[in-house]
Amino acid sequence: MCANGAESKPSPGASGDAASPPLLGERPRRTVDGIVLLDKPLGISSNTALQRVKRLYRAAKAGHTGSLDPLATGLLPLCFGEATKLSAYLLDADKTYRGRALLGVATTTGDAEGEAVKQSDAAQVTRDDLESAIPGLLGTIRQVPPMYSAIKREGRRLYELAREGIEVERAPRDVMIHELRILAFADHAFDFEVRCSKGTYVRTLAEDWAAAIGQVAHLIALRRIGLGPLGEADLVTIDDLERAAAEGDAALNRYLLPTAVAVADWPRVVADEPCARALAFGQTVHLPSSPSSGRLAVFDEAGCLLGIADVDSDGRIAPRRWFTASRTPVTG
Repeated sequence: MCANGAESKPSPGASGDAASPPLLGERPRRTVDGIVLLDKPLGISSNTALQRVKRLYRAAKAGHTGSLDPLATGLLPLCFGEATKLSAYLLDADKTYRGRALLGVATTTGDAEGEAVKQSDAAQVTRDDLESAIPGLLGTIRQVPPMYSAIKREGRRLYELAREGIEVERAPRDVMIHELRILAFADHAFDFEVRCSKGTYVRTLAEDWAAAIGQVAHLIALRRIGLGPLGEADLVTIDDLERAAAEGDAALNRYLLPTAVAVADWPRVVADEPCARALAFGQTVHLPSSPSSGRLAVFDEAGCLLGIADVDSDGRIAPRRWFTASRTPVTG
């Protein structure tokens, strides 16, 4: 049967078990498996948030799935233990954001952190003007990454060059805007919601949106509310986790979601024990009623996530990333 706990005993050679030893005076680290959907607060980096939560859990292994700028808030999935094997897949997932942009002022960074560099008269702009520009921003569009971004050029981050007053040419990139809508418009500011592909710069989207109606703008607020199948329903704050930590590990573990939530919207197949064993050893198998192509999640007959697989050209299931089944229960 699937284990219901979020913590398991370390096994020899298990992922994350070879972490560096705790500092003198620290409580021993433990093997924790699952996902915490953190509501990242304003003003701190994603890595700072990760390290704070990792210390609370005393987790041996953890990682986040895509950075949010310090000025952005919202959904930051933190993966622990076995769940870190899904980080790359979550990085590739579509994202949903709510943002607020201010018309009439462009900044060096494209957001409220930068200095004003250009102005436009937005006095006559209406909500209808902004609505009329939306069709041209949907689908596959090309974006030029901002200088204040983490993209590397010859080993250096672009934002490092920008802080030195150096601007370099950036190749445009294709991104996908699935949905875009205005939520509110007042005092030259507009609230909007966008569902987009990975690699989309919402700051750049706001600037391009304004340019489409002959204006300039910058982003003044941004909140991520969705990432793949993950949403706001299970968000937890650092304050919540700190209070739970004061009660003990069991209270903290209540905020851990099973790894399987990250693939809730994927096609799935169930493997019986012989097929599951073969897949665990890297062999391909044939499973009835499996999709004819694509990537899928493989579960055992007890409902535990076993791993990620692809359907090969012969219609057989080929394992790609494999988990320890007892650590990845499905609930609900």
